[in-house]
Amino acid sequence: MDINQAALSELQAILDQRPKQRNVGDEPTLVTPIIERLLEVLNFSHLDRVPFFKVNFNPVRRTDLACRYPDANGTCFFSQQKDPLLLVELKATSHVFSCDKKYYWDVLSQTKEQLLGQNSASAKFGLISNGWELQLFRRHHKIIHPLTPILELNSETADQIARRLLRIIQTPERGTIIGIYNNKGGVGKTTTATNLGIVLAQQGKRVLLVDLDPDQGDLTGLLDLQPVDRSFLNFLMGKQAFDEVRQTYTYGAGKNKVKLDVLPRDKKFVTFSSDSNSSDINVSQTIGREFLRTKLLEIASNYDYILVDIPPNWRWLSQSGVLASDILLILANHLDRSSLVNLDILVTEFLPDVEQWRSEMKPEDSPVSLLPLVLNRYQHTPAQERNCENLLKYISQRDPYWERTFNNFFYTKTSSMWGLSGQKRCIRLPYCVEIASAPLQGPKYVPAPLKYKKARDTYEHLIREVIRDV
Repeated sequence: MDINQAALSELQAILDQRPKQRNVGDEPTLVTPIIERLLEVLNFSHLDRVPFFKVNFNPVRRTDLACRYPDANGTCFFSQQKDPLLLVELKATSHVFSCDKKYYWDVLSQTKEQLLGQNSASAKFGLISNGWELQLFRRHHKIIHPLTPILELNSETADQIARRLLRIIQTPERGTIIGIYNNKGGVGKTTTATNLGIVLAQQGKRVLLVDLDPDQGDLTGLLDLQPVDRSFLNFLMGKQAFDEVRQTYTYGAGKNKVKLDVLPRDKKFVTFSSDSNSSDINVSQTIGREFLRTKLLEIASNYDYILVDIPPNWRWLSQSGVLASDILLILANHLDRSSLVNLDILVTEFLPDVEQWRSEMKPEDSPVSLLPLVLNRYQHTPAQERNCENLLKYISQRDPYWERTFNNFFYTKTSSMWGLSGQKRCIRLPYCVEIASAPLQGPKYVPAPLKYKKARDTYEHLIREVIRDV
């Protein structure tokens, strides 16, 4: 399916005649006609669109437009008015979309709420626009992340933007790549990656774990798998097929059987993780940072979730892991100042570099986004909780431009069993002795969620909060 050229010409004419002045309240008179014409360019006819679609049982909760192509029987969306594909939220041109504007985050929050509504469970995409800028988001279960940066819409860019949006909408559904990261070690990244993958697999999801830490390779060791020599590297370089490199972890039998795939530690990468700067030069001459994302995207349709255990530094392998991720799950410890301070470094220094690398390797690739911050092994006194909250507040306010970005990435309105319903706060995974002691119980390690309900409940809570409804 190609774009509708006639509708594109009409859209470009409307954009050329658009007033230079941005005004309050011009959503119905200016913005709606622009976006309706853009939808026609994407081959959504007037019968494929429903205005003021009710996203849940609350009659007030409606999205401006909902869209879906005709189903396999040729039935149009307007006649059925169910199972939308794309939800569209429109705002007045006076509201500039920018990460340092509160209004942008309010629109994004509204769009997420609509995508998670009972009547929009089928929706895969959300589009926000003010007639001058637009941005497309993807929904995968409860994870909602941007597929484009904020794009400037005008007559010169309309063709390119329309083709980009159409390619995304037509791309077959794939799994989400979640990188688990903090520049600080010892915060429980490997334990979380392993146990989170186990619980997702228990729920029937197709899971791939990627052990990107060549020095320790704890994920590979915990699952009693053997490290490989050059296989992972050969896979990245296209010299070995994925099926020749992956290993499978299984536990139990019958209905209780848990199964997931693993890309194990590659011992060859140890030479790339030394303290010498030359190691980064050597590996960059062998494979580029983008190789991991390219190869994971090739196999992502085979999985629901790909979890990447990223080593705690900012050298080549860590950079590749973050670059490969659709979204990052950041772990920190409320008693570890360095793990909290690193959040500021990640947002203000590392992610801008990643966006630059991604734009250079594939300008149309999606930005890296963040899940809410997870305070792992949370066991606190009131004073410790207060100190942690004060430090996070101090970090976020150090840079005015990033303050809104920081707060909206790392905080969530949670109904957590460990938090107050509706309060904006970090996600907290409580200290669980069963999780901490599991690696030492017996000669063969059995992941804690496979033995203890309390451990499984801990990760199911995390999954419910940010990944999917259990």
